[in-house]
Amino acid sequence: MTMKRISIIFLWLAVSIFPAQLNGPKIEVNITQYNFGEITEGVIVKFSFEVKNAGDQLLHINDVMTSCGCTAAVLENYDLEPGEKTAIKVEFDSEGKQGLQHKVVAVASNDASNPSIKLEITGNVLPKEGDSTVAKIIGPKIRFENTVHDFGKIKEGSVVDYTFKFKNVGSDVLEIKTVRTSCGCTAAVVSGKSIKPGEEGNLKVEFDSTKKEGVVTRTITLSSNDPVEQQKVLTIIAFVEK
Repeated sequence: MTMKRISIIFLWLAVSIFPAQLNGPKIEVNITQYNFGEITEGVIVKFSFEVKNAGDQLLHINDVMTSCGCTAAVLENYDLEPGEKTAIKVEFDSEGKQGLQHKVVAVASNDASNPSIKLEITGNVLPKEGDSTVAKIIGPKIRFENTVHDFGKIKEGSVVDYTFKFKNVGSDVLEIKTVRTSCGCTAAVVSGKSIKPGEEGNLKVEFDSTKKEGVVTRTITLSSNDPVEQQKVLTIIAFVEK
């Protein structure tokens, strides 16, 4: 067999094999972060993220989660054919919020190379006219920096951890009553049960991925004496590979 013929066969094999490596669903978004600038407390911010299936197989979006009850996300279509697009409509209600804001929308799909993506909404909320620069909150008030954490891809059997940070932004002592997890594979330990006004606390979460596979979502529920939000639900996400 001549060298020329061998080169042609090798080139044909390379062309034949390479497209197979691109098979599968592939999620793409037009942008991953939207900054709404400065708004006055009480304004509702609306924005749509565009999602596209850039792969050659059906893309299925498993779940869309937000980091705060003040943020809502609605997906128009959970199944996208190759080349098809859809929108994730997000609304952020700034009522009761002041200062810099950072909200996260987590999107889980069957894209094996990128099973979970983060969409972020940021901006600054100014106090209403007549309000003081620093809002006065009567009673205890718990405020988390974020309520969703994505571990990304991890190996089955590994144990990963993350620390959620929170602060008592109220005027009375914040009492942590209970911390419950949705699965025995998840453990959560809070740094202290009594948090004085202005003090910060930590909630360390450990996730054991033994005998887990694919996209895994677990929740942690913290109960306190916050009269408005007596329960806060935190979410962890991971894509577990065998």
